Amino acid sequence: MSFYLRIILILGSLWTIYYVASQVRKGKIEINHSLFWVLFSIFLFLTSIFPQYIIILSKIFKIQSPSNVVFLVIIFILIIKLFSNSVEMSKLEGKIESIVQESALKELENETDDKK
Repeated sequence: MSFYLRIILILGSLWTIYYVASQVRKGKIEINHSLFWVLFSIFLFLTSIFPQYIIILSKIFKIQSPSNVVFLVIIFILIIKLFSNSVEMSKLEGKIESIVQESALKELENETDDKK
C-alpha cells in the first residue's frame, strides 16, 4: 500500500471520527447509528497503520494491488450498510402509513361526531 494512500486513510478515518462525534454532540445522529461509522473509521485507521493483513488478503485472493482490496472491502461494507438502511426505511414507511391511516380515521370520527 502506498504511503500516500496510508496518509489519506489515516486523515479520512480521523476526520470521520471527529465529524461523527460532533454530530452526536449536536444531537443530529443517534449513538446507535454513529457506532457503525466509528467502527468503520477505526477499521480504516487500523488498515492504514497495519497494512500487512491487506497485503496477505491480496495475495490469497490474487488481487493485483492491496489498495484494490481496501476499496473492495470498503465498497462491500457500504453496500451492506445501504441494504440495512433500506430495510430500516421500509419498516419506518410502514409505520408512517399506519399512523397516517389511524389519524385519518380519528379525524373522520371527530367530523361525524361534530355533525351529530
